[in-house]
Parts: sequence; C-alpha cells; structure tokens
Amino acid sequence: MNRKWIKRMIAIALVVLLLVGGYAVYRRLQAPRANANANYMVARAQIGDIELNVSASGTVVAAVSQEVVPLVSGAVEKLEVKEGDRVKEGDVIAVIDDESLQQEIEKIESNLKQQNLSLSKLKASLSDFYIKAPADGRIKSLKARVGEDVGITTRTYGALAIISTDGKMKVTIKPQGNISLTAGEKVLVRLEDSTEVEGTVVDTSLSQPTGPSGQQDGQAGPSTGSVQVQINRDDLPIGAKVTVLKRDENSGEYVVIGEGTLDVNQGVSVTGNNGKISVIYVKENSVVKRGDNLFKLDDSDVKANIESQNLAIEQTQKELESKKSQLGNTEVKSPINGIITSLTVKVGDQVQQGKAIATIIDPTQLNVVVAVDELDIPKVKIGQKAKIKVDAFPDTVFEGEVIKIADIGQSSGGGVTTFDVTISIKDPGDVRIGMSATAEIQVESKKGVVLLPIEAIQERNGEKYVIIAPSSLQDKSGSEEVTAEKQTSEGATARNRNRAWGSLVTGDGRGTQSGNFFGRSSFRKVEVGLTNETYAEIISGVEEGEEVIIPLSSTVSTPNNWRGMFPGFGGMRDAFPQGGFNRSRVPANIRR
Repeated sequence: MNRKWIKRMIAIALVVLLLVGGYAVYRRLQAPRANANANYMVARAQIGDIELNVSASGTVVAAVSQEVVPLVSGAVEKLEVKEGDRVKEGDVIAVIDDESLQQEIEKIESNLKQQNLSLSKLKASLSDFYIKAPADGRIKSLKARVGEDVGITTRTYGALAIISTDGKMKVTIKPQGNISLTAGEKVLVRLEDSTEVEGTVVDTSLSQPTGPSGQQDGQAGPSTGSVQVQINRDDLPIGAKVTVLKRDENSGEYVVIGEGTLDVNQGVSVTGNNGKISVIYVKENSVVKRGDNLFKLDDSDVKANIESQNLAIEQTQKELESKKSQLGNTEVKSPINGIITSLTVKVGDQVQQGKAIATIIDPTQLNVVVAVDELDIPKVKIGQKAKIKVDAFPDTVFEGEVIKIADIGQSSGGGVTTFDVTISIKDPGDVRIGMSATAEIQVESKKGVVLLPIEAIQERNGEKYVIIAPSSLQDKSGSEEVTAEKQTSEGATARNRNRAWGSLVTGDGRGTQSGNFFGRSSFRKVEVGLTNETYAEIISGVEEGEEVIIPLSSTVSTPNNWRGMFPGFGGMRDAFPQGGFNRSRVPANIRR
C-alpha cells in the first residue's frame, strides 16, 4: 500500500471521527434545551359556573298517543279515514251498524219484564207468612210460641190455637146416683178456684131414657146417661175441672150431680204446616175478627230474595239505559288532533265495544327516549333539565326535561345495561317522530366557583395536584407546596429526597430559580369538587387568578415521560382524558 493511499485513509477516518463526535456533541447540547423548551400552556384559575351532564342517545317519540275505541259493538258500515291521514278532534273515523244493538235492547227489555214478574210473585208470597183468624171469636188454648215450628206445634197440640165462635162453653157430665136431668134445667157450675157460674142442661140425648121395664121406649123422660151443660160465657179457662151441682127441691141445698172439664161450645182450630213463628199478635182470650193477623212466620229468606231481585232489576235497567244511549254513538270519532298511525279494521268487520280500532298520535307534542348507562342512571332524577340535539337539525339545541325513568333496565350487549329515560321536548318545531337525537341531562351544577381545566389536575396515591406557574409562586409565599419530604418514602434521607426531586423543588418546598421553566414551578395539593369533561371545581389549594401549567409536549404526555421530567412524582393518571390534551377544548383562561 503506498503512502498516498494511507494518507487518504487517514483523512477519511478523521472526517468520520469528526462527524461522529460532532453529532454526539450536538445531541448532548440539544437534549436539555428540548426539555427546557417543551410545549406547555398556562391556565389561570377563574370564577365561573360548571355543569355535570349525562349524555345519551335515543329516538324521538310521540308524547301523546290515543287509541280510538268504539262505544258500541257491531259491523263496520263505513270508514272515513286511512292510515297517515291527519284528523281533528271530533272527526268521524268509522260508522257502526246498530242492528245488533237494537236486538240487544229488545232482549234486555224482555229480561226486565221477567224479573219484574218474579219480584211481584215474591212480594205476594209475603202474605203467606201471616196466619189469620178464620172466624170471629175469642182465642182459646193458645199453644203457639215464638221461634217454634208451626207444623210441630200443630201435630203436638192439634192446633196453634182455638177460636170460640159462639161465646159459650160446655161441660159434659154423667149424673151421679139416681139424679135425673132434663133439657133446659138450670144447674150450678163451680170451678176449682170457687168461681160459680150458671149452666143450662142442653143435651140429654147422649143416653136414651128408660121405661119402667128398663127398656128404651123412645119416650122423653129423665136422663140416666151423660148430659151436656152449657155456659153462656167463653172467657173461662178451657180444660178447667168443674163440679156441676143441682138444687134439691126438698131441702133447697145444692147437691153434686157430676164432674167434668170445660171446653168451647163451638170452635175453630188454627193450624199451620211449616215455618217458624216470628211474631204472635194475640193473647189467650183475645177477641178477634175474621182476617185478623194471629201469627207471622219468619220471612227473612223471601225478603233476601226480594232484595236480590231488586238489585238485579236495577242492574238490568242501567244496562238498558246504557244500550239505548249507545244508539247515538254509532259514529266513532277522533278523541284528539293528530295523525292516524294504525287502522286495524275494514268495512264489514265486526268490532267490540271498548276494543281499539285505530291509534292517533299528536305530532306537536314530542319526547325523546334515550338509553342511559347503568353507571349514570343513579344521577338522573325526574325534573332535571336537558339539552337535546336532533341529528336532522345539527345547529339547533332544544330544551327538555326528564319526565320518566324506567324501573327495569335492558341489556345492550357486552355486559352493559341501559335504562330508558324519557325527556319532554319544549317547542319541538319541525322535529318528527323517529328522528335520532342526543340528550345532555344536567344532573348537577354549581355557580360562582373556582375553575381550572380538567387537564391541569394530576393524581397520585388518591390525592390531586396541580403545577403552580412561577408567576404565581412569587406571590404565594405562605401556600403549602408539595415538598420532597411529602413525595418520598419514610426511610429515605433528606439528601436522597432532594436528589429525587432534582431541580424541581428546593429544600424549602417552593420552586427553584434554575433556568428550566418547569424547574421553577411547584406542585400543590388541591381539593377538587364537581368535574366534567372540560373543567374541575377547585374547592381549596388554588385561588382565583393563580396560574397553573399544563404540559403539552409529546415527550411528557405519557406516565413514563412524566416521571422522567419530574422524578419521584409518578404518572399523570386522569391528567389527559382520552389519551391527551384536547386542544379544541382549550378554555379562554389558558394561554400558551
């Protein structure tokens, strides 16, 4: 190899070394500058209002849907509309033939007549529950008792009572010894209580008189058999034992001629077949006239039947009136203004009273039904306001209000359950049923609170922090900043803690004066209240007007780069929703 070639090789090697070394120096010089000049934004805490919304999509539906039902049954004689027609309240939808209704009315009228006839018979039967006096007279031998069966009493005593019809009583005796009595002869009748009444022998034919030979010769003479004595009063007790006496013509003394028991002279028995006595209208020795009520039998069963029959008649009368009133309802009319969305009958079809034949919706009153995720549904309440955007009208926001929340959820696939929420649309304008819509339901809001962009909030170990800009540090000497001691483990020394934070903070916990912008910043713990996708409410830690830093460089947009930029702090969980800072949502209080 000649010297010339060697010189060329050395020259090439020197050039390569210079290029490599220069690139290394360039990288070394440029790396710190890149960190120092990393992209960032500064946001100023301001007083404002914040809303937390639940967003869900759904479909526009009719708020008012009314079924059309006929008030009569029968065949459809005429149809006046078809599906899709617009109708007004009171417009005729269909006409029903009333022939079958007329037949029903005739049938009901016939049934009503039969019911009234049955009622009359029941009422007439009530008179059968009274036992009346068959003749004028005086009540004797009253055996009937309230609650007893008349049939049993009649069979036991022969009668419920006996009515004396001639005002007289009698006693039958057989004269003692050889005493003879003749018809018309006066005697004395003495009762056991010593009551004495006059009697008259009225019947000596109970035995024939005898002649001298003792044979019956048919001639009148003294009675030797039983005779009957009559008393001209009937108020004495029937069945009472009495003694009959005759005045001796020689001595003038009364002698006993026989004994017997009192009975009515002429009487009528009062009897009954069945039924319990509920009322007794007479007493022993009561004087009655023919047809007077003596006893009343229990008629509760018949009265119950009468009451039931009255109710049945009343119901039938109401049914008849209702059917007659329906004769004027053969025209089926629209109950509301709207559009016919369904018509389920045609001419000639049989329809039933109360069964829908059509459906009408009111297109001017609309709701939107949206499917809310099960995680958000606890936040949604009746009466909450909502903003609605309909896909067909992207530039219009409609006002709404939650009016109904479904109690039962529906699976939407992937293990996600949603609940239908109905929102009324105020002034729907040209919105139509079936259009797609999205609703933002305002579930919570606060006014006049300190706000920061949500991207300014970082979290570590359950606590939230912000990066305070150097401009705010100069005026915040008394605030509590995040020191190295608060961010390292308990066993680390002060030297290790300072080394871990590098130039971010100094030992006194406030921003350093190094040349790096972030190095001259400081972390501060904050208490966060209500948050949404754009803002966070700051309850404490930052005051109105203070500025915070929001890093934007891709070199610090991941947790690993964040740790590299601020050693020992950890990742920015929840700092950049949906993978990074959304520049399109930068609020007006943020500057770059």
